[in-house]
Amino acid sequence: MWHSIRNRMDSTTNPLGSGATPLLTERSIVIVDDDATLLSLTSSYLRRLGATVHVASNGCEALALLESLHAAGTVVHAVLCDLRMAGGSGMELHRQVGERFPLLLPRMIFSSGDVDGDDVRSFIDRPDITVLAKPYPLAELRRRLAEFPPPP
Repeated sequence: MWHSIRNRMDSTTNPLGSGATPLLTERSIVIVDDDATLLSLTSSYLRRLGATVHVASNGCEALALLESLHAAGTVVHAVLCDLRMAGGSGMELHRQVGERFPLLLPRMIFSSGDVDGDDVRSFIDRPDITVLAKPYPLAELRRRLAEFPPPP
């Protein structure tokens, strides 16, 4: 089941140090991964950076979440999505996002520890696809998310 985690910041949990300005304030980020541990770690990290985090455990849940957020008027800044999941892969979610929310496509970052297979290789080799190899450094994720300009 997907759920949203509101941001809570204080100087004791700020990974940038006491008094530092978080990089991801006022940003809504969707994380999609079937690995509960990675989902929890990544969402906690992004919350400490000031983001509002919404999580789903597969592509089908993520699409329902994105539709719900859109209906509520919530602007999604970025989607971090695992490529291989039961219940809807990242590649399938990308296709469906392209049909329903095309402006979100360049704001999708995919992650995977397994890029074997012709379908995955041809997907991640596309110039419009951003991929972080698992395990990815959290600082690299932060940098990539911070580079996105505000959504249109």
